[in-house]
Amino acid sequence: MSDNFYYIVYDNFLDGREFGIFKHHIEMDIAYNLTPKINSLDENSQWYLAQMLYIATTYCDWNGGWNNMFPKDPLLLLLSKIHMQTIIRVKANMYPRSRLKKVEPHAKHQDYIYDHQGALFYTDECDAPTTLADGTQIESKANRLLLFNPATPHSSSSPTDKDYRFTVNINYFGMGVKKGYLREHLGPPTMAHNPPKGWIDEYKDMSDTS
Repeated sequence: MSDNFYYIVYDNFLDGREFGIFKHHIEMDIAYNLTPKINSLDENSQWYLAQMLYIATTYCDWNGGWNNMFPKDPLLLLLSKIHMQTIIRVKANMYPRSRLKKVEPHAKHQDYIYDHQGALFYTDECDAPTTLADGTQIESKANRLLLFNPATPHSSSSPTDKDYRFTVNINYFGMGVKKGYLREHLGPPTMAHNPPKGWIDEYKDMSDTS
């Protein structure tokens, strides 16, 4: 596996009040659009629902000024805690229950072919994991954040135990979770593999504090 493959997982990422607001917004407030295929390259791909919440048309260095981009938007509860220099795309996904009697994996894909950072946030718990390039499966758990390189092949899946699987996918240039939020609210990740240089120092720093 190449050096640009990594993953970092945080559970209970938002506090209870923030998560309740964010979950309601993603699952109840957004008007989703029907997309005929989850993966356009897969002839047997199932339909799903999605909404593009933001997409950049040109490179803009917002320097963390997300309040100007998303004023009073519940998305800020999540975006403001990640070290992002610029956002490429923010997309909400709603995958329907599997057509099979088992979890239905989707075809692997790359969000974009160039290296960048990705954050995948899960708003509910179900039996449909995210499968990464090395075969690692990240379970869908409510209030879980997955950081990884979306230019490496990965795939979603459709659940059997829920009518829908909700996720929010963020593509961006930047780093991981802001150090202040790590220290004050999160602590070490639930799991991590090959974090980018400089990110793991944050975890070492935290281990020295109580």
